[in-house]
Amino acid sequence: MKITSNKLSLIIVLLFSMSASVLWAQEAGDTVIMRGIVDDDLYVAGRMVDIQAEVKGDVVAAGQDVSIDQSVQGDVLAAGETVDIRAKVADDVRLAGRQVTITGAVDGHIVAAGETIRLRSSSTIGGWAWLAGQHIDVAGNIGRELKAVGEHITVGGELGGDVVLIADNIKILPGAHIRGQLIYHGPNKPQIHADAKIDGGIIQRPMPFAAAGAEDHAGAALIFGISLMVAGLVYFLVFPRFTVAAASTIGSDPWKSVVLGLALLVTVPFVIFLLLITMIGHLLALVLLAAYLVFLLAGFLTGVFYVADSGLHMIGKREAISRGLRSAGIVIAIVVLGIVQLIPLFGVLSVFLLLLFGLGALNLNTWRVYKAA
Repeated sequence: MKITSNKLSLIIVLLFSMSASVLWAQEAGDTVIMRGIVDDDLYVAGRMVDIQAEVKGDVVAAGQDVSIDQSVQGDVLAAGETVDIRAKVADDVRLAGRQVTITGAVDGHIVAAGETIRLRSSSTIGGWAWLAGQHIDVAGNIGRELKAVGEHITVGGELGGDVVLIADNIKILPGAHIRGQLIYHGPNKPQIHADAKIDGGIIQRPMPFAAAGAEDHAGAALIFGISLMVAGLVYFLVFPRFTVAAASTIGSDPWKSVVLGLALLVTVPFVIFLLLITMIGHLLALVLLAAYLVFLLAGFLTGVFYVADSGLHMIGKREAISRGLRSAGIVIAIVVLGIVQLIPLFGVLSVFLLLLFGLGALNLNTWRVYKAA
């Protein structure tokens, strides 16, 4: 998948703006279902978010599964593992998720990023559309230009402006009508059906090697970020008490956590190496290596949970924090860490320290649970 670094930065900033608002969610919980009429902006967070209400203002939503069914008179900003927009939106839409689906009507423009993005045949976009994903399927109508970057892109429907595509595989379906130019970047020629219409002609533009490398890196970073969000949410939802206790250990025993984290980070690979150079220790080394990699991921996620809880504490959320609010906090923390990575040296150092604290706290809490048992 190829995503330009500028566009990725724009998406991250948009998501960060959305995520900061989610901390002040009007509704948060494991399952949030909104009905009726909302006369103002709506901020919601939860594992499952189902908005069946008519909203007079903007909608900002975060969760594992997010769906919006009724009309929204303002903007929609949403992030989740699956995001489904079936509503009529009077303004702009900005989305991020593993699977993003649009079946409704958007009067403004749309910016969406994810693994799979689908604009169904019933969807209409009044303005322009910027899409970034691995698989992109555009079957609806777009009033102005379409810009899409991905691995596989399929285009149908009617498009009122130029269509700019960056992809390995491009298909223009029967019945598609592009009123502007089709401009594509990629190693393969588009597969254009005989019944498709392209008013402005077809233009092929090469992709510079350096630019392609940057786009690949940005695309991989986006996929990694989304995967990290999903892993963090699953880890928290499966072990809610343990993750909260491990994250709180960083606050209660910071020096023990960082020293133990550094010791584990340095000594375990050395032990694995010693086992590998002995004939009898190969199997044990492989088992230890697998466990070590799992603990590295869990340790980093523990650090992410600490950042998320610290953010919630800063805005006064200390007692009886719901799973939905904590889930939103995890997503926000990962987005913030992604933005911090844009700062040279400081970004790498912050992640390294977070790993040390989280790895040490995770093992301290694991030992305490073992002793208690």
